[in-house]
Amino acid sequence: MGNAASDGCKWPAVKQVAGELIVSCQASTGEPLCSPEHILALALSAINGGAGALRLEGVDNIKLVRSKTKLPIIGLTKDDTIPSSERLKKVYITGAFADAQSLALAGADIIALDATGRPRPDGLTLKEQIERIHDELNLPVWADVATFSEGVSARQAGADVISSTMYGYTEETVLPPEQGPSFELLKDLCQHMDCPVILEGRVWHPEEVTRAFDIGVHAVVVGSAITRPQLITQRFVNAIPARKSDRH
Repeated sequence: MGNAASDGCKWPAVKQVAGELIVSCQASTGEPLCSPEHILALALSAINGGAGALRLEGVDNIKLVRSKTKLPIIGLTKDDTIPSSERLKKVYITGAFADAQSLALAGADIIALDATGRPRPDGLTLKEQIERIHDELNLPVWADVATFSEGVSARQAGADVISSTMYGYTEETVLPPEQGPSFELLKDLCQHMDCPVILEGRVWHPEEVTRAFDIGVHAVVVGSAITRPQLITQRFVNAIPARKSDRH
């Protein structure tokens, strides 16, 4: 399953997630579920439901979950000093090599990072950061991109996996939260990339998972629709007719 390029991947963890649902278990600072124990509970619940891998943010969360499962973990950090209002403009996901080092030590099998081409906070180029992750940590790199050209550039810089994670979350692609994933972007990436392609971001419906695999993705990541109860609740509340009229 997945695009043909998946077959030649040299990284065992990347091969292991082929054809799987990867569940992103994350909670932002200040949210009720933002503690390692709660993230562990979410992760174990996702595993019970059939998740084949996990995408986790934060060293403490990864350490605890790693101690309870052997499933592949895609690890990342987020820079909480960058407010949400600035995140359309700035790299905030695993922006520095030091972040990748801490994730590797915590037990991550794959390092996810922002690969949108914006300036990196430690001054390294994307290519330099990827090379150091390969050479010094011996781990594969999962590139979060927003556009096809960013996917091409990330692959040229050495990324092992290209994911649509940032689509809708950069100045160039910004979209309202209810907007779904771009299957056109996925098609282009699957047709032109010689590495695994992942659908991540804005996935709320099982049929979107089916469609993505039909297109040829290596795996699909679902986060908010499974592990963010306040966002799930909000969607149902917004469906109340009186609430709908209030918004117009």
